[in-house]
Amino acid sequence: MDSNKKIFEVKKTFGLSVLLKLTRKTIDGIEISETDGKYRSNLDLDEMNRAVTRTMASHNIQLKIG
Repeated sequence: MDSNKKIFEVKKTFGLSVLLKLTRKTIDGIEISETDGKYRSNLDLDEMNRAVTRTMASHNIQLKIG
């Protein structure tokens, strides 16, 4: 990974747990670990964002706030 790229690391929440588990099962090569209440991936932040977005689109998941 390029040293200028940010790692994917986020605080663990229930909704995120479900989405990341689905992403890991949907897209080959993604590894997600949990340490100290945070998730971390083998992908950088941009790659993980694209993977989650692709998973949401393929499962017709929409984020609604409000």
